[in-house]
Amino acid sequence: MKKVLLIALCFAIPMAGFAQKKKKKGAEPEVVAPVVETLSDEECMVNLSLFHESVKNKQYDEAYGFWLPVYQARPDLNKAIYTDGDEILEYRYAQATDDNVRKALRDSILKLHDDRIKYFDEARYPDEYVLGLKAMDYLTLFPEDELALPAYDWLKESVTALGVKAQITVLRKFVEVSYNLYKSNTDQYGDQFLADYQLASSTLEQIAAAGGKNAEHATSQKAYVDRLYAASGAADCGQMDQMYASVVAESANDLEKLGSIMKLYRRLGCTESEVYFAAAEHSHKLQPTAESAAGCAQMCIKKGDLEGAVEYYKQALSMVTVDEDKADYLYRLANVYVSLKNYQQGVAYAQQALDIAPEDGRCYLLMGICYASAKVSDDPILARSVFWVACDMFAKAKQVDASCSSDANKLIATYRQYFPSKEDVFFHRDLNEGSPYRVGGWVNRTTTCRSKAE
Repeated sequence: MKKVLLIALCFAIPMAGFAQKKKKKGAEPEVVAPVVETLSDEECMVNLSLFHESVKNKQYDEAYGFWLPVYQARPDLNKAIYTDGDEILEYRYAQATDDNVRKALRDSILKLHDDRIKYFDEARYPDEYVLGLKAMDYLTLFPEDELALPAYDWLKESVTALGVKAQITVLRKFVEVSYNLYKSNTDQYGDQFLADYQLASSTLEQIAAAGGKNAEHATSQKAYVDRLYAASGAADCGQMDQMYASVVAESANDLEKLGSIMKLYRRLGCTESEVYFAAAEHSHKLQPTAESAAGCAQMCIKKGDLEGAVEYYKQALSMVTVDEDKADYLYRLANVYVSLKNYQQGVAYAQQALDIAPEDGRCYLLMGICYASAKVSDDPILARSVFWVACDMFAKAKQVDASCSSDANKLIATYRQYFPSKEDVFFHRDLNEGSPYRVGGWVNRTTTCRSKAE
């Protein structure tokens, strides 16, 4: 008899007063308003089934009529009231055009999360989990709040309480919101951003290390927050060492973690750090990689072993697969050859780097310095032709890379002093002011004859 009654209710409920009348096509969505009638438990169960099925079919207008009475009569009945309700209200918010209706609906969405915390206690999804969801909705619904301090507080509470059980998207968003606060006031939020990054990065690393279905996603999001942190300018190498010295010591046999730390150090320009060197050494012993070889090369440079640095950089180049990294290793190897006073090799490797990264002005600066050091003639005036080529390279550096402009201008001002005088050019049979001139020797470049300003 009870089954017959429930079947009858399934047909009767859409006609009952508690079910919302079908909304006219094109009508403005209503806000969540109180209903007059209270449903019985059996009626709530029927409505629950009906709105859940409608949501599955993305029939949100129909779902709303069944969902609202249940939400207001029995908010403690079932988690679907909140998971489906969030979808229903977000749909109605997207459809609304009246500003007052949209404002009321977004407040209703946040209240839905509060009511879930108040009425529906579930061990698998504790209050802090729901706060993470609330924060994510807030960030979507209130884009005009650039600092999003309420969302920050909810995200932090969620991440701190849940640890490795926190949602990966919540961990990412936590760092993003903290980053925005830091950029708004670096003095006020600097330490906070550092602590937030450490918490999220460490948590993502633990999730990735645990394996399972979330490991890959956690790994990619850790790389993202690492890049965000590196780009922020919030950290210095000393802070990095404080954060990672013990981690490197404890991870001497963890190739993946060592590699991740080395990449972060390189992004931050902290490749002179003893912690970076330790990570590179441990990693290279376990399994040589381009990253570990480059780290060992940097260690050799700091110790004055330039020949060792050359060998390690060549190892790195033989293993590297990313063009950006390859160009960087070529440039660094070129620098080592300059330190060895092998300027021809310095130019050769800098040119290889430019073949991959033609807008890397550092390479042109280095080539200019190499050319300025070349010996191309026993004639004291013609020997100065290398300074023309050097200044050509410096000018090219700032042309392709604005970040090199300051250094390029200083070098041009320095080396112009060594141009031949007007008199030297005028009386030399091989020179003609403003005409092309081929510089010989290993330089082997055509430049323009110029005299220095008197």
